[in-house]
Amino acid sequence: MEIPRHKVIDISWKFGVTAATSESDRTGKTFLQLKLLLDDNGNKRDIFTEMTLSQFYKFLHDLEKAQTSLNFLT
Repeated sequence: MEIPRHKVIDISWKFGVTAATSESDRTGKTFLQLKLLLDDNGNKRDIFTEMTLSQFYKFLHDLEKAQTSLNFLT
């Protein structure tokens, strides 16, 4: 069984603050929109996601742990 492998070509992001909404408890909340450009065996595709600031920091922490693990192996 072959595991699909995707190469990250580019990452772009936008940081925002909710200025107005019909839900008063969401006003002033921060968010991050992330776009990944992947190479999927020669086919390029975009992946979009939006996360809260705390989700982003967890994601960043996980990426740093992965990098440390990869550096240990090489």
